[in-house]
Amino acid sequence: MPAFQPTAAQFRAFRDDPHDGPVAQVNLLKFRIRAEYPPGDREHGADISGREAYARYSEAFTAAMEEVGGVTLLLGDTERYFIGGGDWDGVLVNQFPNRQAFIAALNHRDYKDMARHREAGLLCQELIVTRPAWAGGKKI
Repeated sequence: MPAFQPTAAQFRAFRDDPHDGPVAQVNLLKFRIRAEYPPGDREHGADISGREAYARYSEAFTAAMEEVGGVTLLLGDTERYFIGGGDWDGVLVNQFPNRQAFIAALNHRDYKDMARHREAGLLCQELIVTRPAWAGGKKI
């Protein structure tokens, strides 16, 4: 079921998993039609799309990820479903050297400011954590 944040139990399970190798995260994204910044935010009432607000978040988060060895592998718009179906607007795939690197990116000194764009632009998402077996044509 689509959500906006992990539950406390989901976060603990991710944090406490003993796998210490790379993790990739596949994000299925549903954007708001118009970004919804809360009253008091400097962009409250701005006429921008949810997709544009989320792109601002993604750009800032990518910089934070790079500080801890993470990388964005893909940020793309959903074109069509070839198998199955759904109602997702975009896909984001990030890879981190380990779980601790992802948690460090979430604790970045600028995360609160960058996350306001995520909150304004994103309606809901699903985030699937994977243990990559192959990347860039190479076995990991």
